[in-house]
Amino acid sequence: MKILMQSRCDALVINGGDTVQMLMTKKHLEQQGVFVDISTQLSPDLTGIDIVHLFNITRVHETYLQIKNAKNQAKKVVLSPIYHSIDDIRNYERKNLQGFYGRLVKMIDKTDRVQLLKTFYYSFKHPAFWRAWFEQALVGYTEEQRRTVLMADYILPNSETEMKCLVDELFGTVKHKLNYEVVPNGIDSRGFEDDLGLISWVRANAPEGFVFCPGRIEPRKNQISIINALINEKIPVVFAGAPNAMHRSYFKRFVDLTKKNKAVYYLGEISHNGVMTLNKYAHVSILASWFETTGLVGLESGLMGCNVVITEKGYTRDYYGDRAWYCNPENTDSIRDAVRSALESPRGTLALDQHIVAKGFNWQTAANKTCAVYKKLIVG
Repeated sequence: MKILMQSRCDALVINGGDTVQMLMTKKHLEQQGVFVDISTQLSPDLTGIDIVHLFNITRVHETYLQIKNAKNQAKKVVLSPIYHSIDDIRNYERKNLQGFYGRLVKMIDKTDRVQLLKTFYYSFKHPAFWRAWFEQALVGYTEEQRRTVLMADYILPNSETEMKCLVDELFGTVKHKLNYEVVPNGIDSRGFEDDLGLISWVRANAPEGFVFCPGRIEPRKNQISIINALINEKIPVVFAGAPNAMHRSYFKRFVDLTKKNKAVYYLGEISHNGVMTLNKYAHVSILASWFETTGLVGLESGLMGCNVVITEKGYTRDYYGDRAWYCNPENTDSIRDAVRSALESPRGTLALDQHIVAKGFNWQTAANKTCAVYKKLIVG
């Protein structure tokens, strides 16, 4: 069985949740003897490939051309949509984006036009992909999403809620027969080693019972709101993550706030071992994003015994159930109240770690479910 995984052109340069999902699924499929290659090209030669597995239709302009290429070469296609609600995206953009682009987004009402503007920007950064912009200008963003979903032989959403949102927003009351299998995202904590330098830092600097916030520093992850919510509580918060180069002004404001508050610490970008090490020492982990499909860092924290505060936006309830504290990312009172409640409860009191194990939220399970779909398509 030979699989080609395809994603956005910068997926291997700018790591996002879609990158993690693709690479970890590949890793565990290969452990089962499945041949998996990766391509970010728009129209690769697919000779010898049994199935093309595509990722991400939120940024669909590349995916649409990739699926057309696969179908032109008569290949079966599996699609992991990683679909974010367009309502959540628009709400986030209108309330957070700054500068010239932010003003344009506020002025433009139609989703297709906003997304075409984004694709125009991506094409300037990656000139080889101009034809993706021209195609989207001709077809339309939402129509590309619809066509991509309909051309896929099998859809692998990360949750039932994601699939329902995708169907409701893209097709409304129009019914289509869509073959799908929910393949939950997972985590993999095996083999990580304690970061001794961070352990020393925690013992020397971090007060007992600190709050940990891992993740890229950007408006969507909402770190400034977390600081503003907790600033008067004198609750120690440790941030770790690389800055998003597309949001330099946000990162500057974030750094300025961390320097002004003695209870706030920013460690910059750290390794996965470092993240898992801090999860062992933190009392609470927080992810107050404007939207998430899963919130993988929260699962990692929960597995290590943290009390997890997670955004209520997106599809997080499918993963966390009643084993986390939920917050509204738009409301600092909601963030503060959730963190307080989590801090006041014994560490691990909601047994999220047991829930994660029982539900099989790991990459091995994800690979097994994915491989079963591959075999179903090949057998026919």
